[in-house]
Amino acid sequence: MGQYVDLLKDKVVVITGTTSGIGKAMAKLFAAQGAKVVGSGRREELGQQVVDEIKAAGGEAMFVKTDVSDFAQIKNLIDTAVKTYGRLDIMVNNAALEPQILLKDLTVEEYHQVIDTNLGAYVFGCRYALDYMLPQKSGKILNINSVTKEQIVPGVGVYSLAKAAIGNLTKTVALEYARDGIRCNEVCPGLILAGAFENPEIREWAKDSIENGTPVPRLGTVDEIAHAALYLLSDEADFCNATSLFVDGGRRLI
Repeated sequence: MGQYVDLLKDKVVVITGTTSGIGKAMAKLFAAQGAKVVGSGRREELGQQVVDEIKAAGGEAMFVKTDVSDFAQIKNLIDTAVKTYGRLDIMVNNAALEPQILLKDLTVEEYHQVIDTNLGAYVFGCRYALDYMLPQKSGKILNINSVTKEQIVPGVGVYSLAKAAIGNLTKTVALEYARDGIRCNEVCPGLILAGAFENPEIREWAKDSIENGTPVPRLGTVDEIAHAALYLLSDEADFCNATSLFVDGGRRLI
């Protein structure tokens, strides 16, 4: 963390998907920067472990079990944060689902599962956050998007469709509510050492894609994404609005 000191001091931050990966890294970093973190996810035991780690390091956090494909649960998450801390300063939409499905094999059930989790949850995360941010005349919304909003990969076409739409959602919120003191930006990770890539066999299988499909020939880290997110949510980035910050080693150029 070095030179960063209390960049999010006393800010109330809601993050979806904090049980692992990028969400966990953001929760820990933001708490270390003084935020009151409200994490969420479906795996309550893992989510509580993250809260315990934050508290052990001197931070403040709580966990609300949430399945973001059920939009009412997103509302409950945000309402609970405000009931607990009295306000909502930052909303981070992060939870995602990336199944490998070719379009020819896609079922209606799979379509709704992918779209509801990867797009609908972001739409209603923004929607319910605005209920509290608009009366305050302040707030920041960050969407964790993906390099696949621009780079189409076989087998994740519907996921990419959702990610492209998140780009327009970010712009919509940024345009409609900038004069109300609200900023909306997005971070677009490339291949990150998290999830499936934590498996050495998967990394070996994808070695050519990692080394030859990315100008910076390695996987990114969850901490690199968390620090990019921290910048966009800090007061130092207050003039950033509808910004897409790619943290992908240049992968979108290939």
